[in-house]
Amino acid sequence: MNAAKRIRHFIESGEDAEQVEVLKALARALEYGDAFDVRTLYEIDMRYFEAALELMRDWRFDHHIQSRSRLIEALQGEETPRSAA
Repeated sequence: MNAAKRIRHFIESGEDAEQVEVLKALARALEYGDAFDVRTLYEIDMRYFEAALELMRDWRFDHHIQSRSRLIEALQGEETPRSAA
């Protein structure tokens, strides 16, 4: 399973909300070009940390576009629209 799909499953499972929030913040930062404090990665359990590293690797090489799109849809479904600057 690729990283975007795994993170989407973490989100949908509802468990470890604090740790999943770090992954969601990372995915948003990658998608929208926002800043991300990498120090937060050191505070999460290894399985979430590994998923974060894999997501960054996939994002960099533009792999798994469809799963990444579904992850973004999941993120957008739980946030208010971003204000226009």
